This record gives sequence, C-alpha cells and structure tokens, in this order.
Amino acid sequence: FCLKPLKLHCLPWHLFGSPMGTIPDAGADYPREIFPLQEGMPADWKAVEKLYGPTSKYAGKVYCRYYSMDGKHKHICSPRQVIAIDCEAKGTDWEPVWAEYQRIVKERDAREAEIRAADREARGLLAGEKREAAIKKFHDRFGGLVGPVVFCFAGWTTRWTYQPNCSQVRVEYIDPHGQIFLLLKDLECLFQTQLDNGKGDHLEKLIRDAQALADSEVFLQGSRKARETGGVYEAVGTEAVADGSGRVLSKEDREALAATKQSRGRRPPSSHSKRARLVLGTEGLEQTGWAALESPDDEKEAIVHFRRFLRERGFKSDVELLLLNGVAAEQKYARRLRGVYYRMGELVAGQPCYQKLLHSQRSGGKVGCDSIYLTWNGGGMQWEVTTALRETRPVVACSAVLGEVGPVSKAAGPWKVQDGNGDFFEDAGLAIVEAGTE
Repeated sequence: FCLKPLKLHCLPWHLFGSPMGTIPDAGADYPREIFPLQEGMPADWKAVEKLYGPTSKYAGKVYCRYYSMDGKHKHICSPRQVIAIDCEAKGTDWEPVWAEYQRIVKERDAREAEIRAADREARGLLAGEKREAAIKKFHDRFGGLVGPVVFCFAGWTTRWTYQPNCSQVRVEYIDPHGQIFLLLKDLECLFQTQLDNGKGDHLEKLIRDAQALADSEVFLQGSRKARETGGVYEAVGTEAVADGSGRVLSKEDREALAATKQSRGRRPPSSHSKRARLVLGTEGLEQTGWAALESPDDEKEAIVHFRRFLRERGFKSDVELLLLNGVAAEQKYARRLRGVYYRMGELVAGQPCYQKLLHSQRSGGKVGCDSIYLTWNGGGMQWEVTTALRETRPVVACSAVLGEVGPVSKAAGPWKVQDGNGDFFEDAGLAIVEAGTE
C-alpha cells in the first residue's frame, strides 16, 4: 500500500472555507459567481470568488464569500456558517446538516482520489508494493537499468550537470518527447507499466540494442567533461562523445535551460508561487498504536519495528532511519510530516533521499511508504520535505538556506512548514533525528 492524497479538482479549495486564499485559476475573470453550490449546501445560496487587494498580505489570491438569493445574508465566510444560518431560518438543527455535508465532501474526495490513482497507474506512476512489483518484473526480464545503457537509448539525450556545492555530477535522461528522468527506478517502473498495458512493444528492441552498445568508459566521459568545464554537458548516444558532437552548454544555454525548467509545470508569475502547487490531504493513511508516534516510547518502538520489517524485506540491518518529530499540532500537515523515514537506495541531486514509512493493521500489519520525501534542493541550497522527486515539485516544509550541503539531521533551522496555500511559517519545534542502529 502507498496512498498519496490526490487533488480534488471538481471544486475550488476555498469553497471549503480556506482562510488565507488560494491561487487563481489561469484565464479566469474575478469576481466570478458560482451557482448552484456543491451538493450538501442550501439550494438558495450562491458564492462569489474575489481577489485580495494589492495591500493585503494575500494579494492576488482568491477568497470566497456566500450570499443568500433573497438578499438577507451577505458576505458569509464559510459553508459551516451558511448551513447554520440557513437551518436557523428554517427552524431546524444545523449540526446533522453539517455532518451530512462533511460526509458528502469526504466521499467525493475519496472518489476523486480513486480516479486520480487509476490515472497515475496508467501513466506508470506507481508507488509502494505495486511499484516494487513492477520493478522486480522488469528486472526479471531485462535486468536493472544502468546509466551506460540508458545513454544508448535511440533518440534519448543524456545530460551531466556538475554541482559545485557538493562536487557531484547529476545525470538526467531525457526521452525524445522531452520528459526528464532522474531515477532509473522511475524509468523501470514506467517501462514495465507500458509493457503490462500493451503499449511497450518498442521497448524490447530499445533496451536490447542499448545493452549491446553500452560502454561504461564512454559514459563516464560525460561526467568528466561536466567536471572539466564546471558546467553542463549533454550528448545523444555514444557516438556523440566519441566523435565530439556532444556539446558543452554555454552560460547562455544554461540560463535558457534553467528558465525552461522553472517554467515547465509551474503556474504563471501571477500565482505568487515559486514551487509546484501542493495538493495533499491532512490525514493520510491512519496510523494506530506505536505507528501513530504519539509519545517518545512510540517513537522508539516504531524505529525497532520498522527496522525489523525492512530487514525482513532484504534491507541491511543498519539501513539509515530518520525520525521527523516536533511539528506543532496546529500545523495543517503535522500528521503527514511526522514519522520515520528510511534512506532510499539512490541519490537524488547528489545527496541521500529519504521516504516516509507507514504501517497498516488493515493490510495485515504490512509496511509500505507514503509519498512524502526528505530530499536536497541543490538550487535552493536547502533540505525539503516534498511529495514528488522531480525538478518542479510541491514542498511541504524546508530548512533554512545553508551555506554548504550537509546531513539533513544537521540542517539549520528553524524549518518552515506550508499552510496549504503556498505560504510558509516557521516551526521552531520541527526536528530531524538520526535513529540509532540495533
């Protein structure tokens, strides 16, 4: 199991009473009227979406107010208030109506999550046990992918980027459509999903041909060229390195590349966001008993249990575990952040990457992973808690900006945690602690 809350796209989030506004829809004109309202709300009310003014702390964001159609009630702030006012006027108890509205919202959220999960799986974006099973199936047929093999994929571009802050070279693999892959396991999972869905007939030849051509020494030349130039080197296939047709990106090329990456998948500047928008549920998969981490004793027990579960699944007994705790209870994503994270097998941005572990009694006591990661942001020079491992990614929390890379457990604070609307607030209690080995 590996559950990632998915975007509820049928209704704007501010219709559920967000106090600090949301990012406006691209191309929409404000103010705009919404009628009828979502199921569970009174039929004789409407909503009006407006933008905060230029002097507001939330300038440019959207807020919502409700109005009764008879004109008696104006500027009502939340669905709960609307339901209470409407029930009072009708002489009925508002609490059952509010409870029913919450039930409707929860069910709709679950339906949308199922739809989005199915869509992600269809695109090869698997997680947890499904991801592991797909990767194993791919390995059984082709063996694991390695850099020199992917480098030889026909029509693919390989890009080596020297990162002076950590003296590492990041390797990116770019398919003919421009999609970038940083993790080879992501590629293995995608390929196996395509094969399972009957859309990977071309992959057998692509992979076998590349395996026959793979040359580790030629592949390493790309890394050397990036180091020698202190920048970016990219090539299409081994011939490009051998005959010199690979290219070192100039300063202007790198600036253009950075601008392209910054704009890809991001909202327009008017969104006031430098990161991909975060869409994350506040609860996630329910954790009970020691897995809920409600006390220091629970935390100690969780580390012991998770280490044992990992060892049973083939991990080394000294696999690195981190404990993220101390998040203020009033933080919106406190439950999602708090937990035990294990070190993944591959580096991301040249540094260790960690993923949050989950335990489920409903699945027979199995252990899986949440889509929550602790990873390094080389461009921003800070550690981040994110929901995706890609260039443009939503950020749930981030450390202070650091002068140089170091262990995440030593990252300078105070950490900042997102409120769900793109704004970050300091949380002096958030801490990341190294869990001892057995």
